[in-house]
Amino acid sequence: MNKKIVILALFFGAVFAEDCQQYFESRKGELEIQTREFDEARQALEAYKASFESLQKEKIDALNQKEAEVNATLAKIESLREENERLLKQNEEILNSINSKTEGRIKEIYSQMKDTAVADVLSQMDAEEASKIMLSLESRKISGILSKMQPQKASELTLLLQNLDKKEEDKGDNTTENNASN
Repeated sequence: MNKKIVILALFFGAVFAEDCQQYFESRKGELEIQTREFDEARQALEAYKASFESLQKEKIDALNQKEAEVNATLAKIESLREENERLLKQNEEILNSINSKTEGRIKEIYSQMKDTAVADVLSQMDAEEASKIMLSLESRKISGILSKMQPQKASELTLLLQNLDKKEEDKGDNTTENNASN
């Protein structure tokens, strides 16, 4: 009976081995297909990753370039602003110099004229301009000029002189306050 069991075992072993062999072969084919599919998916993922990284690099490079352009533009604007401020300050200094020279000359000219002649000239001028000229003169000269003018014009100029004098005082007070706060 031992021989029968051994033969039977060999027979079933051979049949089972053949079935196992067929099973493993079919399973091997399925695994090779899955492996190929995984490889294709991995390659597609790597291609996508490389494409994404390339696109990101391009976008970052474009962003860096735009940032550099913006920074260059800002630097240029700042440079132009500083140049404009410098030119404005220079122009203000020139204008102040011209105004002080002009005012000095006008003061000198009107100071040397007779009161009647000055009164006639200032009566023909715009009241605001006339009052500015008068404000640059000495108070004794102003009183002589006003006494030679028609009362209505003298009154108008007096009010303007008073307002201009207040404005000058306010400017002086503001300048003093600003200097004190600095």
